[in-house]
Amino acid sequence: MIHKRALYLMALFAPLACLIAGLQLGRSDPGGILPVTLFLLALLVANVTNKPGFTLLTAALATMCLVAPEHPQLGMAVNTSISPVLALSITGIWLATALLLWNPNRGQVTIDQLVAAFAHVSAGLLILDLEGRVVVANTAAVSIMGDRLSGRYFKDLVGSEVWATIRSHRAVLFKGESLTLKSSLTRPDGSTSLVSGSARLVMCDTGKPRYICVQIFDESETRDTERALAEADSALKRSEEKFARVFSESPDGIVILSQEDGTIVDINKIYVESSGYLREDLIGKTVYELDIFADKNAFNEAAITLANEGHVSNQEMTLKTKTGEQVPVLVSATLIDFDTQPCILCITKDIRELRNAEEQLLESEERFRGTFENAPIGIILVNLDGQIFRANHFAAELFGYENNSMHELHISQLVPPDERSNLKEGLASLISGNETISRVERRMLRHDGLEIWANFHIVVQRSADGEAMYCIIQIADITEMKTSQRRMEHMAFFDTLTNLANRRLFNDRLSQAIDHSTRTNQNAALLYLDLDQFKRVNDTLGHEVGDTLLEKVADRLTKCVRSEDTVGRPGGDEFTILLYNVNSPTDANIVAENILDELRRPITISGHQLVVTTSIGIVTIPDDGTDPNLLMRNADLAMYKAKECGRNTYQFYNEEMNTNAANRLRTEYELPDAIDHQQFELYFQPKVRLNDQKVVGVEAMIRWQHPQRGLLAPEGFVEIAEEMGAMVEIGNWMIHESCKAGCELAEASGSPITIGINISPRQFVDPDLAETIRHSLRETKLPADSVELEINESALMHDLEAASETIKQLSELGVRIAIDDFGTGYSGLIYLKNFPIDTMKVHRSFVTDIPESKEDMAITRAVIEMAHGLGMSVVAEGVETSGQQEFLTQHGCEYAQGRLFGEPLPLNEIIRMFAANARVTAKLSISGN
Repeated sequence: MIHKRALYLMALFAPLACLIAGLQLGRSDPGGILPVTLFLLALLVANVTNKPGFTLLTAALATMCLVAPEHPQLGMAVNTSISPVLALSITGIWLATALLLWNPNRGQVTIDQLVAAFAHVSAGLLILDLEGRVVVANTAAVSIMGDRLSGRYFKDLVGSEVWATIRSHRAVLFKGESLTLKSSLTRPDGSTSLVSGSARLVMCDTGKPRYICVQIFDESETRDTERALAEADSALKRSEEKFARVFSESPDGIVILSQEDGTIVDINKIYVESSGYLREDLIGKTVYELDIFADKNAFNEAAITLANEGHVSNQEMTLKTKTGEQVPVLVSATLIDFDTQPCILCITKDIRELRNAEEQLLESEERFRGTFENAPIGIILVNLDGQIFRANHFAAELFGYENNSMHELHISQLVPPDERSNLKEGLASLISGNETISRVERRMLRHDGLEIWANFHIVVQRSADGEAMYCIIQIADITEMKTSQRRMEHMAFFDTLTNLANRRLFNDRLSQAIDHSTRTNQNAALLYLDLDQFKRVNDTLGHEVGDTLLEKVADRLTKCVRSEDTVGRPGGDEFTILLYNVNSPTDANIVAENILDELRRPITISGHQLVVTTSIGIVTIPDDGTDPNLLMRNADLAMYKAKECGRNTYQFYNEEMNTNAANRLRTEYELPDAIDHQQFELYFQPKVRLNDQKVVGVEAMIRWQHPQRGLLAPEGFVEIAEEMGAMVEIGNWMIHESCKAGCELAEASGSPITIGINISPRQFVDPDLAETIRHSLRETKLPADSVELEINESALMHDLEAASETIKQLSELGVRIAIDDFGTGYSGLIYLKNFPIDTMKVHRSFVTDIPESKEDMAITRAVIEMAHGLGMSVVAEGVETSGQQEFLTQHGCEYAQGRLFGEPLPLNEIIRMFAANARVTAKLSISGN
């Protein structure tokens, strides 16, 4: 602050002097105002900045402003005179300036400045008022004496004796001298320490004492420092001992060289041993004298680095031993003072083992890399978060990625979205658990979105302490195997052609249905279907068309049932249907009707329009049984009953069918014995010429004279024998016996008699058929034209080419050929054009309802006209009434058979009839009664 008296004198004298000077010079405005303004500015600058230079400069400018108007060339003229008034003004300006510059407080330090100056020094500083209360304390004082010092009495802090010392020595303090203090002090943490310090008075502006400034030093820190120095000295000694021990026992070579000329000053034991030299061969020698560097360039580079940077760290060099062996080493060097001598400390580390280990590691890495990249399996390395950090070529190719692009993926992105959470949980569980390996089959996702099946094998790579580091994932594509497995599983339970349940699956479903019905008292039904005359489709149109037909039938059957029902195909042209939860047999009846209606609709295959029918057997569960095999057998019996009833219908199972099945089984068992013991006999039915009612021939019909069951008609055993393959042997016997009978009948009648012999389908394909007939004709001497072989049209259509050859061979023998049961089989009619057929026999089913049925009359009339058009004669079977006879005669039918003309008779009775040369009429009983 500027002294108040100086300000007062300056405020009065300076403006007055400036004003007088201005009036004296005749300037009432600028001459007076400008100096006043300048002095006010000087006052402000001096007060704010406390810099006297500004004040002096301002005084000089004010003086120039007074002098310059009268002396424009001031400073250039040397004889310029100054008036007394002007001199007085100038004197006033400089007197005021002197008063401004005189400041009795300049250089004094305020309390704030003092505290700020000592705020961060190690000595404690306390400012006390005259009563000994702490006004302010610096940081060091707080650390020594504790916090919350402000307002406390100094005597409470250091003891009343110290404060009494300060009060008793006030005279010393008033002289401006400092007072030395010493006392013990209890620290905030409870410890006691010895403190020393000094006290000094701080005066105010009037020169009176204002504050007491006390400095405090903690002498315990000094002792700590001395103790620390002692400990440091001791540590230094221990360090030197350790250095000596490290120097001598270090596993690395240590050499100390003189900086001046490179002389070896000291060298440790390991270096001496590894160099091959003796210690005395090395000490005192320079590195230049010894040939120890295999690569001088490396040594020069290290020397330059050491000179420029003061140290060398782990620079590779190759040293030579005394024997010339080269040793790779890592050299580190630094500049030191050794016994006051500038030296170089060099440490050499033998890295031969490291190099060998690196080479082995490199070789191992190369092997791993080769194995990893060329492995014929996908290998992916992932971190513990599942992020892929490496993948081999096979994995990249397997998933359709560029090799490097897989590094951007998380392993979960290689599986479908619905399995990602499962994969993450499984991976986390494997890593955190004790297990190391996991192997599963998993769906995975290629880059193009295609799903594949993979054998997913995870191995957690762990450190020596068991911590997981990363995961190795091996992925093998098993899509084809999985597809084959599913295909095999499907093949094991489903029919490969129709995709329906096969026998195995259907039987399993049947067992479940039986259990359900028994448990819940709910009925079920089993339908057994066999396509009618399906074999003809395969024989005439080929198996490819037959397979397609089976597929079409399977589709239609599936549409006829509910989704919960099961349709199966045990094999061939047989189908099975399992109906669950039926209320009554009527439900099964409705399904059977729907099936028959559905199959009646024509099926077009390869340009052929086919109509297929089926025979259906039905059993109910549990009424007809609870054993799967028994139910299947009973349904099969019911199906055969439907065939016997004319096909294209259905039959429910009953016990009579079981009886018939038992009889069939018995027949199958007894037929071989009947053949061996010649239990068969021929019966003969007359064939009459309608225009004169004369018997012109007979048809041989086989009977079985069973020892227990009596005389059996062919319907009871021929079909069974055909299925057993016994009809060829039976048929050969029948041909031979018929030829013998033909000779006897011709002799009895006195004229040639035609004898008809039925050839079964199995016998027709016998390659020895023509030879059998030739042998019989030769042996019996029966004319060939007396034999008429009756062949069913289905036998002809089985294999047209083979049938044509057989017919040709038979025709060459001279026998006659007749088509038996025309219209009941597969009427392709092609054989009528291409085969040498002599006679067409109209089946009894077309004759029975004549004349009541207009349809049957139309069919019979058409058959007669067609046969005549092809040059064939016609024989009508099953004629029983005169009305039928009259219709046939009117429409040109040549021959007829039936009850109206006579029942089949044994040979001896038919011979007696021919011997009497009797004419047969409608009123004559051929039986002789």
